[in-house]
Amino acid sequence: MKAFHTLRNRKRLYDFEILVMILSALKWKQKNGEIVLVTDKKGINFIKDYGLFGIWDDVQVVLDEMTDLKINEIVFWAGAKILALSKQNAPCVMIDLDFILWETIDFDLYEDSVMVIHRESVDSDIYPDREFFKVRDNFIFDNSWDWKIDACNTAFVYFGNEYHRKLYCEKSISFMQNTLIENDYLNYMLFAEQRLIAMCAKSCECKIDSFSNIKELYNGKQKYFTHIWGYKQTLKDNVNLQKDFCKKCINRIYRDFPQQGEYLSKFEWFNKYLKSR
Repeated sequence: MKAFHTLRNRKRLYDFEILVMILSALKWKQKNGEIVLVTDKKGINFIKDYGLFGIWDDVQVVLDEMTDLKINEIVFWAGAKILALSKQNAPCVMIDLDFILWETIDFDLYEDSVMVIHRESVDSDIYPDREFFKVRDNFIFDNSWDWKIDACNTAFVYFGNEYHRKLYCEKSISFMQNTLIENDYLNYMLFAEQRLIAMCAKSCECKIDSFSNIKELYNGKQKYFTHIWGYKQTLKDNVNLQKDFCKKCINRIYRDFPQQGEYLSKFEWFNKYLKSR
């Protein structure tokens, strides 16, 4: 199954973020198939400087188009993911850089549905009603959209239905282009990314599956994936935890992908952790 990562306009990533990104790509290739990096010109320079070109099967340089779309990327910080998705064809998988899938998935089980990690209840302040959102006349809220349907976490998404993929990209990009934001940026981003995917799926009768739930995320029982999103700030705030985490990632790279480990050891950003292991 073809998957893609999205890297947009990054001047810097923490070392632990780079190492998780590497493991994410390498594990996908080992267990599930091809993976490409969708990025921009700055992203190309970044992966060149860090010796990362061989991590993905291909690199697509298309995200500079975000500027032409006139989307506020401070508000819609994950908007580039939707543009990257618009450049793919179903079936495909969208994976965040901080998400590692450790196991093989039988995608034939999901056929033309959409499959996510877990669903999220919209009974909270971060998922407000329609009246909350201010938009230009160019954007029309579809009357068929179900405002009570659970949202989808999009750190990992399988798109098996081409019509749904196109519809979601079209509506999400249009929403991001036509918002009149007054406050609460998070609500707008979550609507464009995690809520519209479910609304569009229901409107075109595309089934939504998930292979986990919120309860499993907190009880520590699931072993299929690692998603460090909630742990990032802790790592950023604690240098010692960062170092230990980076060493663990490097040990895993050397264990499972020794050839890649040897190659990356030529670069100082990687090698400094080897010296202190």
